[in-house]
Amino acid sequence: MRTSELRRSIPEITERMLIRHLQELVHDGILLRKEERRVPPCVRYSISKYGKTLLPVLETICAWGRMHLVVAKGRGR
Repeated sequence: MRTSELRRSIPEITERMLIRHLQELVHDGILLRKEERRVPPCVRYSISKYGKTLLPVLETICAWGRMHLVVAKGRGR
């Protein structure tokens, strides 16, 4: 995804925080960053092979979150 696509998909995040987290994820080898030298400049991020090893963990966390939302709505939160 392009940086602007990521920013639109997470409306609550500031551009500064998004860039900071992307840099950390690239540094940790979870994301790959590809800069296309053209006008206008274009940077794309993709998940690395190493990053894909996190998918089972993320799927479990997402399932827990969805279940938690249902429980919280049932309690009137």
